[in-house]
Amino acid sequence: MIRFRTIAGTKRGRCPEGRRFKAAMKTRTLTEQKREDILKAALREFDARGFRETSMDRIAETAQVSKRTVYNHFASKVALFDAFADELSQRVQVVTAYPFDPDRPIDGQLRSIGEQMIDMLSAPSFISLARVTLAEMLRSPDLARRTYELFRERQSGLAVWLSEASAEGHLVIDDPVWAADQYFGLIKSFAFWPQILGGQAAPDAATRRQILDSSVDLFLGAYLPVDS
Repeated sequence: MIRFRTIAGTKRGRCPEGRRFKAAMKTRTLTEQKREDILKAALREFDARGFRETSMDRIAETAQVSKRTVYNHFASKVALFDAFADELSQRVQVVTAYPFDPDRPIDGQLRSIGEQMIDMLSAPSFISLARVTLAEMLRSPDLARRTYELFRERQSGLAVWLSEASAEGHLVIDDPVWAADQYFGLIKSFAFWPQILGGQAAPDAATRRQILDSSVDLFLGAYLPVDS
């Protein structure tokens, strides 16, 4: 437990070390807030104007910070793009990190994973991030390759889950990474690409059920053991 020393001329708990600690925490909080404000402003501008047409000056103006502050956090627009890609991939990583439970029905677990995926894919902030990221990836093959590898690395949670389910005899899967891409693809076909490319609304409750029912049934039809 941290204890502050009592120094002559100061009140207990109000020593210089305590004041410096609080000041440092306040500075860090303000710094983190400015970074978040810059990212939000950049996302709005990139989504409205496009990555290449948006200047760092415009981002600074929208974030209501100086241009110097923007560059203190992000050395370039590419650094901002990398921050968006990192945010997207981290969300995918969290959603796909699903623990396998040998005592729960396999279809129920797959459905839970799918529900988490749809929740993430349908979030307006995720849609905006994905639209900006994909648009720039189409223009830059090197950027697309690096971002794709990052996503493949961080969406490994489902592959791990499938590998464990296969090892327990609940599924028959030779390539868990390939199978994970298939399951994601089934869901994205109805709960991501129509929204990104066609401007459709997020699926309602009835459509979500239909997406999950068909995705789980198709997937298990390919990977359940023959005697199941």
